[in-house]
Amino acid sequence: MSKKNRIERIFPATTSILAELREFVAREGARFGLDHLALHNLALAIDEAATNIIEHVLPRRASQIMCACSDTPNHKQVVYEISWEAEEAYRPDPVPSSAEIRRRVEERTPGGLGVYLIHALVDEIEYDYRNGRCIIRLKKRKNV
Repeated sequence: MSKKNRIERIFPATTSILAELREFVAREGARFGLDHLALHNLALAIDEAATNIIEHVLPRRASQIMCACSDTPNHKQVVYEISWEAEEAYRPDPVPSSAEIRRRVEERTPGGLGVYLIHALVDEIEYDYRNGRCIIRLKKRKNV
């Protein structure tokens, strides 16, 4: 992400910030030219990712997550990064197959669909570990 057009916010790692995080995602994505549907999908994907990080990844101590938003240099995508301090890289669960999704829905098995949902709502997703921070990078193309 270019520092020139990058907007960052730091949030306490608690689920009480999710509404504020969704508002940040929508406001900044609109500023970079995303349409209503893209903003809705991104807000849902980032909400799910943040919830998973807060509830399942971060230790039970005072922590923070950062959300950053920027436009790509060619202005065709908006990129969001969610990051947090960690001693090692985050390794997400594999994306379940469509057969696994159907089975879970039919059996009404709770949980396990978040990673699938995140991947379904964005155009690209990358996982990175740099300078003691885990990073989830979510990309959404603009409809131009």
